[in-house]
This record gives sequence, structure tokens and C-alpha cells, in this order.
Amino acid sequence: MRTSRRSATLLVPLSLPLAVSLSLTALTGPPAQAATTASEVLSHYYDSGLEIAPSADIVCAPGGTAIEGTATFGTEPGDLWTGTTSYDFCLYPTDTPDEYTYSGRETLTGSVTGCGTGSFTWIGTGHSMDGGVWRIVAGSGTGDLTGARGSGTSTATTTPALENFGEFAGTFAC
Repeated sequence: MRTSRRSATLLVPLSLPLAVSLSLTALTGPPAQAATTASEVLSHYYDSGLEIAPSADIVCAPGGTAIEGTATFGTEPGDLWTGTTSYDFCLYPTDTPDEYTYSGRETLTGSVTGCGTGSFTWIGTGHSMDGGVWRIVAGSGTGDLTGARGSGTSTATTTPALENFGEFAGTFAC
């Protein structure tokens, strides 16, 4: 079966005096593939902190505490990633009370606008009050997200009870 390909470029104005150029490709036949070509907000998230528990699925360096939990992604209109994540992170205390650095992995199960449904995993490191960096683990995608790839930054606001929220920005392709 032969497919035809049509391409278009969409300019999206941002609050800063610049625009993001997104290449959108429409295919007849198989589902279209979505890609971000410049850093943009991919999703906002929220974690109540109420389901955080000790994790046996991650080994931390001395001084670290292993935790597991879940978060909701797609909490704002226009978010590209929607679904639920499960995570395993190591938390390391800092010199500032109720703040820590973290490292670990997180898996989103849900959907990505323009790609479809499935799951993918990323690894991330950062600071509880500043956010951090993340990158998708190659080969971790399932379903329509089998070819998921990307990287970027995250913001974080965290309470002493580990309630946290923020956003993920970066590049993403599937």
C-alpha cells in the first residue's frame, strides 16, 4: 500500500517575542507522527504526595531514600501528554531543611496528542524546589508511543509533605 505525505508548518506565538515552528505531517493510512522541533511545554503535572511509599525497585547511594509514587499528567488545557505516571526516585537531603536532590525513573501511561496511546519511561535528576532535567529511555515506548524520544527540563514546587507540581518542557517525537 502506498501512502501519500502532506506537510505544513505552523507558527505558534509565545509570550516572548519569538515563535515555535512545528512541522506537522499528515499521512493517509497509518497514524500521523507528532514531533516538537523546539523546546515547548509538553505537560503540567500534580502529585498529592499521599501515595508515596518506600520503594524496593531502586537502589540509592548512601544517604538516599528510595520512594515510589504516582502523579497525574495533563492537568492544564493544551497539555500534549496526559495520563498517570508511576515513579521510583532516590531523594538526597540538602543543607536546606525540607529540600532535596533527586534521581530516578518515571513511566507515563496514557496518550500524547498527535501520537496515540501507550507508555514511555524517562530518567530524571534535579532539585525539589528548582526542577531538573529528563530524557526518555530509548526503546521504552509501547503501543503508539513505541518510538518515543525526547529530552528537556522540568520545574518543581514541593511541600514538606512531598506534594509537588510543575511542568515538563523540551522536545518530543514519536
